[in-house]
Amino acid sequence: MSRKIIPFVVALVLICLVMVVAGVFSFSGAVTADKFGSDTAWSQPYNTAESMKVIDLTGDGQDELFIQNTQNVTVYNGDGSLLWSFAYSQPKTSLGDVNGDGTEDIIVFHSNGVDVITNGQSSTIAFALNIGTPARVALIRFASGPQIVLGDTSSNLLALGLDGQPLWTANMGSEEIRGLDDAKIDGQTYLAAASHSGIVRLYDGTGNFLWNNGQGQIRRMRAFDLNGDGNSEVLTGSEYGDFFIYSARDGSTLFNKTLGQAVSEVREVELNGDPSSREIIVGGKDGGIWAFSFDGTTAAQLWTGSLSDKVTEISGLDINEDGKQEAVIGDEQGNVAVFTDTGTRNNLPKHSSGITRIDIGKLGGERYVVIADGSEVQTNKVNLSSIPGFKYTPLVVGLIVSAVILIIAAILASIPPKPEMKVSFQDKSRESLDAERRMLKESIADVERLRKAGEVSGDAYLARLKRLRGDLAENEAAFKAAGYQVKVETFNCPNCGGTLELGMDKCEYCGQVILS
Repeated sequence: MSRKIIPFVVALVLICLVMVVAGVFSFSGAVTADKFGSDTAWSQPYNTAESMKVIDLTGDGQDELFIQNTQNVTVYNGDGSLLWSFAYSQPKTSLGDVNGDGTEDIIVFHSNGVDVITNGQSSTIAFALNIGTPARVALIRFASGPQIVLGDTSSNLLALGLDGQPLWTANMGSEEIRGLDDAKIDGQTYLAAASHSGIVRLYDGTGNFLWNNGQGQIRRMRAFDLNGDGNSEVLTGSEYGDFFIYSARDGSTLFNKTLGQAVSEVREVELNGDPSSREIIVGGKDGGIWAFSFDGTTAAQLWTGSLSDKVTEISGLDINEDGKQEAVIGDEQGNVAVFTDTGTRNNLPKHSSGITRIDIGKLGGERYVVIADGSEVQTNKVNLSSIPGFKYTPLVVGLIVSAVILIIAAILASIPPKPEMKVSFQDKSRESLDAERRMLKESIADVERLRKAGEVSGDAYLARLKRLRGDLAENEAAFKAAGYQVKVETFNCPNCGGTLELGMDKCEYCGQVILS
């Protein structure tokens, strides 16, 4: 193959590889035209929030920010100003309309009893209760009437009427209650409960359970009506990475999958904008993220992602208002990222401490992502930057790189070949010229032997012989220039200029008959 063609062949192979990679990046969604960012509106110091919600707690039609940690229950106005704060010891909270005025109240289960905070006014409805350290509290609207259900760190349940009177008790093992949620069966409300002992049950309003399931130690439990059929599904994640979806109707397993790491959070996020199926985001203790779609009978994995550490919170927000929610996810290292419906990750500014809670809603007329970490609560205006054609940037880059490769190939092909090394006969002594003359004659004789033996082709023989005889002619010229006597043994063909031995009557190179 010609040395001028080889660089272009190599260039063609490299160009094919570059364009394949560029195509993968352009059409796989690895590069997207949508980029998310955020700007902080306001922040307030707040230590390690355990619960947080953007919700109307005053009845004025405007949302406030409710937040709770192990020392207090606090509410901020939409502009970040403090509305009220109550100190408690190890409180657990839930939100619900206790007094029936249409506005949500704050239910506080603390070490001394149960309080209800209504529009900034706190009242105690129960105290000196026969239950242990607070773990969970929920307002459940059973068919027989609403009840406040308490769960402690020893798997005990206690249900109270809205007047604080005990109604029923139950036990679910010996470890902490890890989930209390309302679940629907044919539109009727029941209590879904789970303990770290691994027990999952569905209770009615009298404290009897409809079904009982057991699995490995449970870290998270949620109940959602995932397909809008009036019947909830109960979702659990265990210490051993088991993710289950149970039917609330009979407790049967609809889906289960082992994720390989402890489940730290489970949330519903409407990723595809289709209300006939709902999507679930599961976060892991080692930073793993899994997205599933559920149609009522089976679940399918949509995509996987990851953060640097334990996933601590998941929330959904339709940032670009396309009918699909993006998943806003935080981890224990302070990382916050937005994941799209295809799993593409966009990082938001990192926090200095681990993320404890994330919620989304309108404060002061603006829609914010509210993020609480170990030291403060911060409201963020998340924005979308869309760059037209950005998706195809890898293809443009690939074309530019390909052009550069072709230019380099052309430069390499245009470089002249390295000149052959020729023997110089200038400024030589007679002895060295004699030695070179003998060497050249021996080389000519060697070439002749190779030709006769059939070990060299005709063209190669003539080319080599022409060069050797030319060197011999230059040797003779060097003898003459130095004033030494030498018998001339070569001459040039008058037709083609080839160097021939004296006595030849026909040129070996062009076939010209030579008259001597």
